[in-house]
Amino acid sequence: MLELIVSQLTALIEPIQNFSKDKRDLKDNALRAISHALNETYLYYRGIESGKPVNLDSQKQLSIYWSAAAIPLRHINEDLALICEFKSEYWVNPENWSDEEIHEHGIALNVLRNKYRALVAPTRFRAHRLGSRIEPEVR
Repeated sequence: MLELIVSQLTALIEPIQNFSKDKRDLKDNALRAISHALNETYLYYRGIESGKPVNLDSQKQLSIYWSAAAIPLRHINEDLALICEFKSEYWVNPENWSDEEIHEHGIALNVLRNKYRALVAPTRFRAHRLGSRIEPEVR
């Protein structure tokens, strides 16, 4: 009887390890997607701040990045996935969004970056936030 239990438990080890790896891979893919959307958005704003004109093709691409980030995020944080969807909608036509709507939907870039950091390293992020300064909001 004991041998049967041990053999059944041993048979579960590999599936459990694979499940953990799959879950880790899913989370890594979600974090990679939001990281990419964040970085591309910051780079776009850096170009605007340095004098480049508004670029509708770049805005279209940003909408695609944010929408693509929402898909894998739904498995690890549904609220953040929805916020990414709102960010995608924002980039379809940024002029239609008021500052109040941006705040209401939580799509300010610094808010999204902080939510991303909280997923990447929750313990370190909380400790860092306690001593950090407040950043101005960026759309």
